[in-house]
Formats: sequence, structure tokens, C-alpha cells
Amino acid sequence: MTADGAPESAPRARRLLRQRVDYLRAALAPERPLRIVDVGANPINTPDYDTLLEMGGCEVWGFEPEENAFAELQANPRPGAHYINKAVGAPGKGTFYNHPQNGLGSLYPVRKESVAFLGHPGWHREEVATAEIDLVSLDDLDDLPPPDLLKIDIQGGELDVIRTAREKLSQAVCVIPEVRFYRMYEGEPLWGKLDVELHDQGFVLHKMLFTKPTMIANSQAARLKGKAVRGQLIDGDAVYIRNLEVPQDWSDAQLKQMAIAAAGVFSSFDLTVHCLDRLSDRGAIGPDVAEGFIDTLPGWMRNPG
Repeated sequence: MTADGAPESAPRARRLLRQRVDYLRAALAPERPLRIVDVGANPINTPDYDTLLEMGGCEVWGFEPEENAFAELQANPRPGAHYINKAVGAPGKGTFYNHPQNGLGSLYPVRKESVAFLGHPGWHREEVATAEIDLVSLDDLDDLPPPDLLKIDIQGGELDVIRTAREKLSQAVCVIPEVRFYRMYEGEPLWGKLDVELHDQGFVLHKMLFTKPTMIANSQAARLKGKAVRGQLIDGDAVYIRNLEVPQDWSDAQLKQMAIAAAGVFSSFDLTVHCLDRLSDRGAIGPDVAEGFIDTLPGWMRNPG
């Protein structure tokens, strides 16, 4: 937003983000860039870490099993990004339902009754090409460095990825999964089970990046504006952070990476300042770093004086 309350333009928002992250990286001097593992790196959407990757602030290991999506990633190589044509989940054989609509492919078939209720009956196809695939767990990938941040968007398979990555996630500071509130696929786990598993691994829900509602099928749908009347919540992207109530359990390196992720990936500036405060308490950074970070925020976020 600008001083008069209008939204920031996209170029200005990116410029401010770069300034914030540049300030943090100079002040914190992390030993390495933020490590991100992206399971389901289909380029159909621009990831929230895109600007951070552009400026060399993170390294990404992206997993994408769909051949067309993987080919698109390979056709646009980026410094710091490594793409792997593997499906991640509970190790073993699986069946992939290669839905013709980009982004709907899954290890679970689309549930006909669900998508009809949600007003999208075309999402269900009677005949969908399937393929037997080999699934690997993150814990079984010895060459994969432990991530600071795990992002997952694989249409229902998120729980299996998290359950079979306990070792890899043992030092991670953040997990960003797509979470399902209303079942779209046959047999897919809903948000509650993911929440329990992440809490068991030491993470707590921090925020929702967004939630996606839709209009329920009804006789007057053609007369209703779909963007204005959307009553049924389907899914969204949640941000889970490692519990910070006991900061002594965190290393300086984890606090630094959390501060950068919060500022450069999911815009939680209060969390960034909290991490800077803890680092200052330890004498790892100067007491003025948090104040300097506030100066990098747009004026509409700051109180005068």
C-alpha cells in the first residue's frame, strides 16, 4: 500500500522486498543462502520465494514428477535452482492420475460428487491417464541437504511428504503446505491430520498466505458474480514455523534464516523483528539492527516519530 492506503505496485513491492532482504543479509551475514525444498514445483504459479531466488538469497531444490511441467522448469534454468524429476511421498509404488488440466494431477483421483457440489463438474473426468510411479521420501535422499524451509503443493499428498521427512525437517524453521479444507480427491487427508503431524514435529501454525473459496453449485449461479459470492472454502497455503516459545532451543543460524524467510518469503515482519531481538539479546548482532529493519518498511506500516 502507498501512503494514501492504495496497494503497492508490483514493481515497487519487489523493489522494497529486495531492499529489506539486502539489509538483513548484510546485517546478519548468514553462512549460506536460505535452503528451500519445493515439492511440486510446477511453474503454473510464481512461487513466493521468486524474488529471493532472483537476488541470490536462497537456493531451491524443486521436485516435479509431471513431465511437461518438469520440461518447462528445465527450459528456464535459474542460478541457485536445482530441479529433480521425482515424485515425493511415502516410499514405494504409487499411481499418478495425470489430469489433463494443469495443476490437478495427483496421487488421488478427483472425487466426482465433491467437484459437482463445488460447481466444477468438469474437473472430474471419467477417463484419466494413469501411470505407476516410484515415490521417494525426502529422508531417503542422501544428497539432498536439509532444508530451512519446505514448501509442498501436490494436491493431497502433503501429509505423506511431511511424515516421511522427520529427519530432514529436524532443523527446519518453516513448512508451507497447501492444506485442504474440503475434500476434492478420493481419500486425500484433510487439514486436521497435517496440523497434528506438524505439531508433533515441533511446528505451530503461524498464518495463512491465502485461502481459496468457491461458489457452491446453485440454480442462480449464472446471475451471480463468482468473485463476490464464494461461500465454500476449499484450500489454502498455510505457514507453519518451528515453535519459538523456547528461543534457547534455536541456534543463531536458525534465527537468521527465519528472519530472512519471514521478510523475504511470507512477509511476517513482526516475526523478523522477534528473531532480530533474540539475536541481539545473545550479542550476535548489534542492538540497532531491528530499528534499522523497521526503516526498510513502507511508511504506511510505521507509526510516525
